[in-house]
Amino acid sequence: MADTSQPTVYDYASPNTWRFNLSRLPLVTWFCVNGNIPGINLGEAQYPTPMADIGVTGDKLTFETLNITFMVDEELNNYRELWNWMVGIGFPKQHSQWEAALSGGGSGAITRSMSPDAGGRDTPSYDESNLYSDGTLVIYNSKNNPKVELSFYQMFPTSLSGLVFSQQEADVEYLRADASFRFLYYDFRTSI
Repeated sequence: MADTSQPTVYDYASPNTWRFNLSRLPLVTWFCVNGNIPGINLGEAQYPTPMADIGVTGDKLTFETLNITFMVDEELNNYRELWNWMVGIGFPKQHSQWEAALSGGGSGAITRSMSPDAGGRDTPSYDESNLYSDGTLVIYNSKNNPKVELSFYQMFPTSLSGLVFSQQEADVEYLRADASFRFLYYDFRTSI
């Protein structure tokens, strides 16, 4: 019988051998320089007793946000890629922005699906799944082989940092942007 109390992997995880992929944001993916594995919290309930309350396990997980940092290209294409997704969800100017986001048009890799209406014309079919995207964080081992893959489901952006321009900088500090995402859940898969 194998001894399961001994480790089989002796190398430590490296913080710089990873890749983040978000299919809806290929340009953000390309320039991504920081990311995290969000923490999770399991709530607890209190069982009251005459002496001291007893803590019992909760039944709902709360996930922290997924945060990334990406270098901004000089035409702001990757910044606008994420900005367009958020504007489509928030539709600050007109309802047509929301309709474009629901139909998958306007900002990204999700294509519009058409369905015939009663008059035989094609009309866009609105699908709330177009507001979300799945993402993947791949972690590589010490030999640069993919070993662990985290899959994030139904992600949506919640914040995008501003960009600060200044002519007072002595050295060129290229622009970076921070973004935060919420998601339904994530899970792990070990690569072989």
